[in-house]
Amino acid sequence: MNYQAAIAELRESFKIEVQRSKFEFRFGTKPECEEQFISAFQAVDKTIEKYLHLPEYDQIINWMTDTKGKGLFLTGSCGRGKSIIITGVLPLIFYTKMNKILRCYRADEIPQKVDEINKSWVVIIDELGVETQVNNYGEKSEGFNTIINLAENRITPLFISTNLTTSQILSRYGERTLDRISRLCRVVTFTGESLRK
Repeated sequence: MNYQAAIAELRESFKIEVQRSKFEFRFGTKPECEEQFISAFQAVDKTIEKYLHLPEYDQIINWMTDTKGKGLFLTGSCGRGKSIIITGVLPLIFYTKMNKILRCYRADEIPQKVDEINKSWVVIIDELGVETQVNNYGEKSEGFNTIINLAENRITPLFISTNLTTSQILSRYGERTLDRISRLCRVVTFTGESLRK
């Protein structure tokens, strides 16, 4: 049986997609990625007087050299640069290196924009955990679970920032969602004191 021919026939004749594949991005060598990251960070965040390179940033730079088909899930301490990276640094790098536009959503937009977010070629959500539940004719649900379920089906790249701990994510969104996060994203945990202090 020729499965590749069957996949092609299902796709072309019946408009049915049964094959899943990962999006893989590479932004260059490690020195090139480090230079891109630092330059983008400095260009995006004009509130800092001097750039301070954190150990967590090295994990993101390593990811940039070979994403292995995964997005990023930035979690941990407040004030360490997670939001700047998700909302500014990554969109700037994708635009300048690949001519791709990344639209970021704040988590508090999820209840009103689940359908819009699900139409994106990538999902970028800042501050996961601050959103209210989706209220659909009196039935409440976690909009993020809807988003991540579709992302899993389509292998959509996810870029998420949150201050929630693993146990808080598990408690609010459930084991299935936590498992999907680890499948779809490289998890980078930020620790230490806020740089805002």
